[in-house]
Amino acid sequence: MLLRQTLLFLPAQIFGPLSQMIAAIVWTYWLSPEDLGTYAIVWSIQELAGLAALYWWSSFVLRYATALAGERARLDASDFAVQSAAALVQSALALGALALVLGRAPGWNLAAATLAFTLTRNVTSHFADRARARFETIPYTLLQAVGSLLGLAIGLAAVATLAPTAEALLWSYTLAQLAGLAVALPLMRLAWARPHLDAAHLRAAWRYGAPLLVASVLAWVGSHAIRFVVEAEAGMEAVGYLTVGWWLGLRLTMFASLLVTGAAFSVAVERIREVGHRAALPQFATNGALLLGILVPSVAGVWLLGRSLATGLVAAAYVPATIEILPWAVAAGAIRAFKNHGTDQCFLLFERTTLNIWSTAFEAVATVLCCWIGLRLGGITGAAAGCAVAAVLCTALSFTVANRLFGYHLRLGDLARIAAATTAMALILAVLPAPQGLTGLLAEIAVGALTYGLAIAALFPAPARLLLGKLSRSATA
Repeated sequence: MLLRQTLLFLPAQIFGPLSQMIAAIVWTYWLSPEDLGTYAIVWSIQELAGLAALYWWSSFVLRYATALAGERARLDASDFAVQSAAALVQSALALGALALVLGRAPGWNLAAATLAFTLTRNVTSHFADRARARFETIPYTLLQAVGSLLGLAIGLAAVATLAPTAEALLWSYTLAQLAGLAVALPLMRLAWARPHLDAAHLRAAWRYGAPLLVASVLAWVGSHAIRFVVEAEAGMEAVGYLTVGWWLGLRLTMFASLLVTGAAFSVAVERIREVGHRAALPQFATNGALLLGILVPSVAGVWLLGRSLATGLVAAAYVPATIEILPWAVAAGAIRAFKNHGTDQCFLLFERTTLNIWSTAFEAVATVLCCWIGLRLGGITGAAAGCAVAAVLCTALSFTVANRLFGYHLRLGDLARIAAATTAMALILAVLPAPQGLTGLLAEIAVGALTYGLAIAALFPAPARLLLGKLSRSATA
């Protein structure tokens, strides 16, 4: 079931994050460091507003949508009511946070663009979660991909013909996200009704989601605190230089992890519903192996080819900073991805959401502290390294708690095979000459991916045969 659902969700996991990685590179050729920094800060504020106002409800829907399938009309009426109230809260949070960071009231264009971008993106994310919970792959794919892909296209036209500013990009993505909602929502199983809060749903959602509200805001600190620490200490221009490498690293690991986690949580939920909580542990071990199987070679590849990646892809003004920051960013992103999609999800599945609060609280404190120390010792590169150190500490703690309380584990045989395949890839890349130009870089990436793929297929023969069989049947269907 996991393999089938992963394949069905795969297009959404590819196109959305991939277009965001491409955008992080493209905007370096158009935006000044200050405008790029402003754009990155607004993106961070948007995520904070969505988490603070809506994540508690979205998490409840994601966890219980299938269990409440018989109450769809009531659930949808409650959903529309929560969305309406959350929009007001998000608006206040977004404008207040932006004014606080800038140290002044934002101009009308930046303020309006921030509100429009924030509301459309967070509504899109919520309905994508709903579609994922109910295995509605087509709407989920549209919601994940249209905003990012169309936003990149509209954004390119806007910065080329209008103005290369943060506001132009924010309006571009707003239009694209509206388009994604327009095409995806009619395809979803929604009972359109007048907004009305169902007291039972609200109580259940708050009981389940309130701890996650706190945890999600704290988790946001782990990904975004670095921008605000750097802005406070070194200014918006430094945020722009930092953002390219940091964003590329996080987007790369997010892209890699989403290739195999799109269906993992929902499949584990179904296993619990059908068989019981203990049945989730083998499923977790499989999920963890899939996740590490794609994250570990990604980190190794970036550490080996990071200089060539930065030189070949990023605008010249951003290259020196990107070379230094990208390896640390991809390491921090991979470690956090394993924590978020692996050990911390164990707390959600076993309905011990207060543990998520403690886990993310430790992560928030450690990230801010290590980032600040790293910034003081080594500038923006030190800040990125500090975040990576914090990620290691927090993931080790999360794994220990999940193992001791619930029996969460990884299979040592899986880890050994992943390590062996990654070593084979690294040895091949190490002996190849330094790539020349973009074509050479892409060729080396292809060689590394092929080497790893062949090695992992040889080391995991049964899953490889199963995957090939499914792909073959799909191609001939």
